[in-house]
Amino acid sequence: MKGVFVTGTGTGVGKTVVTGLLAGFLRARGMRVTTQKWVETGVADGPSDIEVHRGLMGGPGPAPEPPMADRCPYRFSLPASPHLAAAREGRRVDPAVIEAAYRRLAETHDAVVVEGAGGFLVPLSEGLLTGDLVARIGLPVLLVAGNRLGGVNEALLTVEAVRRRGLPLLGIVFNRLPGEGDGTREEVLVDNPRIVAEITKAPVLGEVPFLSDPARGAEAFESVGRACLDRWRST
Repeated sequence: MKGVFVTGTGTGVGKTVVTGLLAGFLRARGMRVTTQKWVETGVADGPSDIEVHRGLMGGPGPAPEPPMADRCPYRFSLPASPHLAAAREGRRVDPAVIEAAYRRLAETHDAVVVEGAGGFLVPLSEGLLTGDLVARIGLPVLLVAGNRLGGVNEALLTVEAVRRRGLPLLGIVFNRLPGEGDGTREEVLVDNPRIVAEITKAPVLGEVPFLSDPARGAEAFESVGRACLDRWRST
């Protein structure tokens, strides 16, 4: 075990919460774990995703906290794809900087849980997709799928993109989104994990229920965390 890349079927599907809860699950089992986000955009207002991870991970871990420059090498104010957010500031995402930061974290931790920005094929620059950098570093992938109407197509496309790059897919975690549990679409939401598992033959590790307070989500995440850890150890 070292690193895992948490990607999503799109923006706003719950990657940040799953990343923080997974890191907290591992920390509770005595592991030296940290989180990383290679690029964060739209950071002008509110807490950063790394700060959200910290809140979800619980108390301080056994290892000193790494510098923010390693945990989030690039931060941009424009809420847009990294290639555009960087260009707006006259900057460019350098994959060598990201890879070096990841390697430093991996040297001092048992596990590094990396959260992606947006979906798996989001461009980091004009010539580099996120998934291609994941493949270059060689990380297994955990897919967070927003459980919503339309979620099946999004999940199938992402699984296909991961597999095309020869990366291990640890599994799929479905995340129940706000406003999707009103009963009118319950049949759809129940069937989404089933049909995705049937078509992809990929393991569905469970569903994270809608959490009004994610900081109290450790118990709800327990079974998903166990399933993820079992898969991760076997890769």
